[in-house]
Amino acid sequence: MNRRGRFVSLLMLSALWLTSSAHVGSTMVVQDGVAGPYGLRVLVRPPAVIPGLVDVVIRTTSSATRPSAVTVQPALWRYGTKGAPAPEAAPAVPGEPGTFQTQIWIMSSGSYAIHVAATGPAGSGTFIVPYTSAPTATLGMPDWLGWVLAALGAFLVFGLVSVIGAASREATLPAGLTPDGPRYRRARFASAMAFVMLAVMVTGGWKWWTAVEADYRDALLRPVRAEGTVSAGAERTLTLTVTDSSWRFAKPGEPLRGGQSTPLMPDHGKLMHLFLVEAGGAGAVAHLHPVRRDERTFTTPLTAVPAGTYWLFADVVHESGATRTIVDTVTVAAGESSPNADGDDAWSQLPPTVNKGAAALGDGATFAISLDKTPAVGSDVVITARLTNADGSPMPLAPWLGMAGHAMLLRTDGGVFMHLHPMGTSSMAAQERLVRREAGDTVMHGDSQPAAAIVGMHAMHGTGAASAAKGAGAGAGAGAAQGVVSFPVAIPSAGRYRIFVQVRRMSGVIETAALDLVVPE
Repeated sequence: MNRRGRFVSLLMLSALWLTSSAHVGSTMVVQDGVAGPYGLRVLVRPPAVIPGLVDVVIRTTSSATRPSAVTVQPALWRYGTKGAPAPEAAPAVPGEPGTFQTQIWIMSSGSYAIHVAATGPAGSGTFIVPYTSAPTATLGMPDWLGWVLAALGAFLVFGLVSVIGAASREATLPAGLTPDGPRYRRARFASAMAFVMLAVMVTGGWKWWTAVEADYRDALLRPVRAEGTVSAGAERTLTLTVTDSSWRFAKPGEPLRGGQSTPLMPDHGKLMHLFLVEAGGAGAVAHLHPVRRDERTFTTPLTAVPAGTYWLFADVVHESGATRTIVDTVTVAAGESSPNADGDDAWSQLPPTVNKGAAALGDGATFAISLDKTPAVGSDVVITARLTNADGSPMPLAPWLGMAGHAMLLRTDGGVFMHLHPMGTSSMAAQERLVRREAGDTVMHGDSQPAAAIVGMHAMHGTGAASAAKGAGAGAGAGAAQGVVSFPVAIPSAGRYRIFVQVRRMSGVIETAALDLVVPE
């Protein structure tokens, strides 16, 4: 792509990013989990400004047992629940059995653990929902209100100047006498000095307010600036270089200093999950895992990705539980296939579309994708993929990156992109890290996460027998054995979308299929 075309694409993605979070174009969080004996789905609808009220909806997903009471408590990652406000009760929603809803105050930006506690006849339990808080907009003031406030301010300033002048002129004047010339001169001097002092105070207040507003605007979620380049030659390599000045990390074991972030950590075994989607969403798609060469540089071979212009979305997770997405547009030239050095990379030159029914795979097997209800903006929906062998029997799925499958939700103008897991939109590494933090583990491990923690993450999210006792994780594991995997999500805005689902067969082959949908206003 030429420089002008690249700039236009980046400008479009950057503008759309202003309403994004860890994903592009969406600040909402949907997560399935268990609180003791209760299966729950939590939908978090953040506000556009911080501080603000976060709307939290909790739905019971286990039909056998329902909690009678639910509380919600947000805890900033640094302090945990010991430094958090008291839990907020979530009242039951009338007419919707098993559904609870409340609002909680989020006072600052940062990584939060939202503790959802449920109690009922079957017992009690708690699970943690990761949430990265950041402002995405500023609230404008109506012009008429600005003029009214300016007029009131001017009235107060001139009124105070008048009071000071009158006090200087007549405060010590005996009753019945008329002020003389010296008193008038003293009053005018006092009024002038008062006006100068008030003007300085108003100017200082204006500058302070402007500086605060500038700081707030600087804190708005924006794209992490990066440059993606593809090497020429037969074996093509994608190099992603982060150029953003905010890309500064504390070393594991060291405290955070001004402007630093906590180190990156692996999410289901990979430090970065990079997605290439051919511009418009109708062509090739790739799910790659670059290797970090230094603090700012990541590289990956492009395997069999065909030539074209691609939207690039790269997800990373911090030790604090915060997640970030890097956005860019890259042009891939024609070249030979490179080896799949990672082993978990997946790509499809033209994923089959299943809009009108299941897609037939090469050996007669079928791949179907469906939604549990008509999608609506801001409401949760479940995407379900079902694979069937040629003889009609369910196709067992192999674990891939610690779970039964992955999905991507893309708005076809590039304004929304979300990487989905069977647990929902959250990072399972972020959830596990926040759990460990609450338990007292304050050490930052960076790339070297404890092996026991990674095993625990995989057990929680559906890759083996250990997940059978974990509710939501069991759904992922048991469903995979029957060729079924589901992804809860909330559609953030109206528009045309394309859903990509990727699963791994027992043979190791990774299959990709796509579903198109239109979400109305």
